[in-house]
Amino acid sequence: MFLNIILHVCGQVNILRSHFLNFDVTSPGIYDRFGVLVKRHCYLITLARELANLISFVLLIELFTISILLSIMGFQFILALKVNNTVMVGKSFMVLSAFLTQLTLYSFIGNYLNSEMEEIGLSIYQSIWYNFPRKMAKNVIFILMQTKSSVALQAGNFIEVNLSTYVSILKTSFSYLSVLRIMVGM
Repeated sequence: MFLNIILHVCGQVNILRSHFLNFDVTSPGIYDRFGVLVKRHCYLITLARELANLISFVLLIELFTISILLSIMGFQFILALKVNNTVMVGKSFMVLSAFLTQLTLYSFIGNYLNSEMEEIGLSIYQSIWYNFPRKMAKNVIFILMQTKSSVALQAGNFIEVNLSTYVSILKTSFSYLSVLRIMVGM
């Protein structure tokens, strides 16, 4: 459910990006329309930050648990292969697949949210901001500055959840797995 909500927020950010990119300076009510876009941008930033704060502790526990269980289940998978226990191989493979899928989804969503929020600044820059009235062009600078402080999913408010975290967790889990293999003497 959380993943769906984050994807919905990313979709709303994408729509906002297209509104900024296609902003028409010549139509009437330019300040009002621009103000609506800025308020929408602030709302989406607030919403994304609240969602990230809500899931922060849960992500910390899940990432910690997944990193340990990946190495344990990988070890169980190797032991099952060694003794030719096909049922245990199948069970271990299914559990490993579930953990890897969950880790991949969280990492992808964190990376996607971060990149979508940063893309708003690029969309504003690619718009025809140089044709904006001078007062509005000054406000564009503040919006661009706001997009530099990106919104990111964090586990425990200190580990950013993205694709580099994904790779780091996989490396750590497989390092633990190789230590377990050496300790058992395989």
